[in-house]
Amino acid sequence: MAKKLFISAELLLLVFILGCDEPAVKDDPRFRADPTQATFVTTQGFGVPDAAEADKVEHLAQKRNEYRQSLVELLRHYQMSADITKRQWAQHELEALDRVPHYRYLMTAEVLPPDLIASSDIEDANILFNEAMELYKQAGGLLIITDEDKLRGALNKFNQVIARFPSSNKIDDSAYRAGRIYEHFKDWEIAMVYYQRCFQWNDVTAYPARFRAGYILDQRLLRRTEALTLYQLSVEREARYTKNTEFAQKRILELTKPGSQPGAPAPLPGSTMSNTSVDAFSETLDTMP
Repeated sequence: MAKKLFISAELLLLVFILGCDEPAVKDDPRFRADPTQATFVTTQGFGVPDAAEADKVEHLAQKRNEYRQSLVELLRHYQMSADITKRQWAQHELEALDRVPHYRYLMTAEVLPPDLIASSDIEDANILFNEAMELYKQAGGLLIITDEDKLRGALNKFNQVIARFPSSNKIDDSAYRAGRIYEHFKDWEIAMVYYQRCFQWNDVTAYPARFRAGYILDQRLLRRTEALTLYQLSVEREARYTKNTEFAQKRILELTKPGSQPGAPAPLPGSTMSNTSVDAFSETLDTMP
């Protein structure tokens, strides 16, 4: 009898705690994003390349093209002359130049503005997006065994959707999927921008983009002050993902604890959830339409 009473008391206490949890979350200011920061995330975003960087990248691309064109012209000159040695030099330099990796530095979503609106139903965009999704699925969908060549092919098509059809209602879908692929390849900064573009281009997007951007800032880039805002927004706007929300709430409480240093490069304090499980539960959206 005493044992039953003890168990009943425990259950009542648990019910009381759980019953009080929801109002606490709803009313606790720590779970609400600062309006200024929330506006910044929506209209600009964290880690987005600025105009100065874009100008430098464009200047580099121009100089690369001019350098290659100069080599081509020099090679043609020596091909028409009897100077075999210099012709071989120019040929070797041109071949070496073509073997050197030429990085783009700025990806499609980094260049395009945050105020695009994913609204138009465009048939060609739908076809291209479906082709990308087919490759994405064939690649393994970021499971343990992944065909990375097909994943890169899917990434290329997702970026084409964004670049060629910037008003399509598939640009937020493409940004999220591309973000997942960039994250798979550990291109953290690029993935973070793509996730932000996803919810910037579609404020009511079905994807947990705010959470994923916050998670990268928190766990991969150690920029925890910025991560806090995105975690708060994910709690407000992405509550359907209950495991994401539980994780975000826990991190919000830890990052706002008196004496804590949100920007400090510390591991996830007291977490019982591994990075792998976070990656797994946030990918459950792939089963949704």
